[in-house]
Parts: sequence; structure tokens; C-alpha cells
Amino acid sequence: MRAAELVASAHQVAVFGLGGSSSALAQETQYRLFRYGVVVSAHSDPYVMRMTASTLKPNDVVIAISATGRTREVVEAVELAKHYRAVTIGITAPDTDLARVCDLALTVNIPEFPDTMKPTASRFAFLAIIDLISVATGYRLDSSALETLRRIKYTVLTHRKGKELEPLGD
Repeated sequence: MRAAELVASAHQVAVFGLGGSSSALAQETQYRLFRYGVVVSAHSDPYVMRMTASTLKPNDVVIAISATGRTREVVEAVELAKHYRAVTIGITAPDTDLARVCDLALTVNIPEFPDTMKPTASRFAFLAIIDLISVATGYRLDSSALETLRRIKYTVLTHRKGKELEPLGD
């Protein structure tokens, strides 16, 4: 998976998402990737996204998340990151502004259920993509990811004073 190769070889990863679902998914991406030792930060403030994008370099990666693919602030932050030669990955709907501007677009076309009380279908599809990128990144990092996970498990186990290993992926 190309996205995992890019993330595994990155100096740092910045994750951008604006709005309820995309902000939460950006944070979830950070939670998934740091466990493998990836230097990653999630941003949902448009000004911080722009400031972060302006600090990026060619060996850095941006993962931008947008269900609509047309959130102007996210698209502009990606364009700015590309200006500074960071590699950009979009998790979005197909044929959108974000999909077009990203170096690698991971797109899903899932119609939303009209009942606003139900969770959005795209959120679950995007979460599956994030999980796949994360696991594939961990496998690419191999021994360094395993060592980071070992440290985390040890720390959690000794902190809770238990003997039962707890899941770290969720």
C-alpha cells in the first residue's frame, strides 16, 4: 500500500480534518500511528493547519480527511503543504477538490443515509481506511514498531497493576 510506504518513511506526519467527523478522524489517525513510533500530529484548527503546512519539508506527509472533499480550509492547507513539497494523501470522496489536489487520493463513494440520527456511513469507511493505513505502516516499520508497541504495553500493564494485556489499537 503506497500510503503506508509514504507514512512509514516520513520524517513527520500532519493530519488535517475540519468539522465534527473529520476532526475526530484526524485525531483517531494520530492515535493509531503514534503507537508505531510515527511522529504524527492532528490539527483541526484552520489557522494551525496553515501554519503547520508552512513548516513542512519534502520528507513530510500530510493526511487530509474530508467527507465532502470541498472544505476550503483543508484544501488550501494541502495546497500550501504541497508548495513546500510535502507529500499529500487525501481520504475523501471521489472527484472532489481534495482528491484532485492530493498526490494520493484514497476515495470512497458511499451514499449517506437520510436519517440524521444515524452515524454517517463515510465516517466508518474512512475509519477502515485509516485502520488499513496504520496496520500496513506498522508492518513496514517492523521491529521499530514492535518495540514501540512493547514499551506501550509494558507501561500500560505496569500502570494498571494487572496481568491482562489490553488492546492498543482501539
